[in-house]
Amino acid sequence: MPRFIVESYPVGQSALQLAAATDRAHDVTAQMRVDGIDVQLLQTILLPAEESLFYLFEAPSRELVEEIVSRAGLPRERVVEAVDVGAKGGA
Repeated sequence: MPRFIVESYPVGQSALQLAAATDRAHDVTAQMRVDGIDVQLLQTILLPAEESLFYLFEAPSRELVEEIVSRAGLPRERVVEAVDVGAKGGA
């Protein structure tokens, strides 16, 4: 299943506001799954020093991710496909 990253720069938003946005995204994806659409929010990563926030979704299309972002009211700069190229463990 394709993965997509939502990139945002939520300047001025508190950690509480960002957590609430993430909760809304989980709620939207849960409702979509109930409706038979295979989508999932896999991870949310905040880079405080960069004032950057990234959401990683698994979804059939970019358009579905755009819909989730819109319905959840997530801050966003862009939505791009992400491809896992694998990594070997160990140092």
